Amino acid sequence: MRKVKYFDREFREGTCCVWGKRQEDTDYLWIGKQYDPFVMTCEENGFTALQRKRDIKLIWEGMIPKVDFYPVPSLTLFAHDGRGGYFAHDGNCSFYSYENKPLMESKIFFISKELECWYLAENFRSFVQMVIFEPDWKEIITGEKAENNETEEELADFGILFGFSVPEEKLSRKINKTDAFKIYENYDKAMGKLCTL
Repeated sequence: MRKVKYFDREFREGTCCVWGKRQEDTDYLWIGKQYDPFVMTCEENGFTALQRKRDIKLIWEGMIPKVDFYPVPSLTLFAHDGRGGYFAHDGNCSFYSYENKPLMESKIFFISKELECWYLAENFRSFVQMVIFEPDWKEIITGEKAENNETEEELADFGILFGFSVPEEKLSRKINKTDAFKIYENYDKAMGKLCTL
């Protein structure tokens, strides 16, 4: 049976990483969260339009929110919505195969305020394309009917901000709840569970 060693991504006081020889029968995972903040600019661009039109608020450098939940394995937060949900990518999960994939190349997830984790898209580009052309994508997660009065022409104009055209297939069909990440209420709850495994 394989063993798992966890390393706290948040480097809390009293925790430490022990660097040493890799053991073949052990998997090493980063746990916790980190942030992938954007650098703020003054001009109106596609990202500010995402905030206004789709309630996707990017996390800006110097304005990182306080978040208590604790993901296992690690997720990297890059945005949130107005209802307590967070958008994250999986660029930094494994310890020894530490790829540190950038946001653009990582899978995209949504963490609901109920601490459920949902797979959204294969990469950031597909995610943005989905939220632009399928403004009702969140209905799959919340079950609530989304109101959208945008015409096809308005959606096409919005897509132009990112250089996108209307996708040939419905991208939201790939959204699903995932068990690949467990989201705990906080660090203490996560440690209480992980220490009993």
